[in-house]
Amino acid sequence: MTTFLLLLSILVLAGLLLHIYKLRKVLAEFTGAMGRSRRVFQEQSVLKLKRLGLYELTNAYNAFADRYADYAEQNTGYSDQVDATLGAVQEVVIIFNQERIIEFANRSAEALFEQRNGLKGTRLESTLRSPGLLELLGNFSKDKVSKLAQVSLEHNNELLWFEASCAQVKGVAVPQGESTLLVLHDITKLKQLEEMRREFIANVSHELRTPLTIIKGFAETLIEDDASISNETRTRFLGKISTSAERLHILVEDLLSLSRLESKPDQIESQLNSMQSLFIETADNYRRRVDSLDQQIVLDIDERVGDFYFDRFRINQVLDNLVENVFRYASDFKQLTLQIRLESDLNEVCCAVIDDGPGIPAKDVPHIFERFYRVDKGRSRDRGGTGLGLSITKHIVQSHGGRIYAESDLGQGVAIYFCLPYRN
Repeated sequence: MTTFLLLLSILVLAGLLLHIYKLRKVLAEFTGAMGRSRRVFQEQSVLKLKRLGLYELTNAYNAFADRYADYAEQNTGYSDQVDATLGAVQEVVIIFNQERIIEFANRSAEALFEQRNGLKGTRLESTLRSPGLLELLGNFSKDKVSKLAQVSLEHNNELLWFEASCAQVKGVAVPQGESTLLVLHDITKLKQLEEMRREFIANVSHELRTPLTIIKGFAETLIEDDASISNETRTRFLGKISTSAERLHILVEDLLSLSRLESKPDQIESQLNSMQSLFIETADNYRRRVDSLDQQIVLDIDERVGDFYFDRFRINQVLDNLVENVFRYASDFKQLTLQIRLESDLNEVCCAVIDDGPGIPAKDVPHIFERFYRVDKGRSRDRGGTGLGLSITKHIVQSHGGRIYAESDLGQGVAIYFCLPYRN
């Protein structure tokens, strides 16, 4: 009897251990299937599953796995479609959900905001540090009315301007839900052009106002006080009027030249010409204006430079502008050098006008090619400058596909270089 009970106990214990082992296998199978989102017990027979009491559970779980697979496939397809549609556009595109978690950001957005681990999954407020933009999004979340707004963002110590707009779209992570599409269109260049236009109009108005005021004032005096004005005074007043009228004429001509160069950059007519002969001719023209005892014009020409293609009329205009500036602003120079060099490595001909006059302060050198920029505003106007000559020069050189730059230190003279492609 005792032996029978012992045997029965062993059988019961073995059955219990076997049951525990099977349960552990079942749990392991379910755990693995859930981690990989796949079906379970697909190779087992219905009879065996029923015998183990797993048939109903297996069917329920496999139905759930099938639904999840369908959803994942649809969601992946939708996300791929969003990425293909918006990923390559130049505008910054961000999609975020109702919790303000970013669900999608295209390459332009990633480049702008430079998050180390990407934008997806981050909170909107931690990425967009623009009060104007956050205010726009806050207003949109309240009334769902799409509005355009201009907002600014700082990027790499540069202020960028964007035109921002929002729209309600189908959710990315949860297609049945709703998300917000934010689009930022870069208008920084438009803002800069607008600012340039305002400055240009202000400068032109100022430049025109001075000679017009002089002409108007002296003309009114001549008319109103004609009987009491002496011939000497009348002649002096007429001289002032003539000088101001000439200044207006030069300013208008410079403005027209600049306008033509900017609106028709392809009007350069390049032909095979000699830069050497142009420099020799220019030097001869200006030598009659120098004090032969104290001043000289020196030609420094690289004999390797042969004839090549450039617009002789326009480059003559460049050279005249640069040399005339020396006579106007550095009239006490001792030596004015006109230089031509062949830069074989760059396949360029680099020309230079170099004087040993008073020079330009280092802070002004980067700005001298800007419109209406003057190092000494009072002296420039007194000497008849319009502030447009170097801007015109820069446009002509760039229209040739070349480059222009200046080097100077105060008291050390000025060297202005312009380099043209050596096409022969």
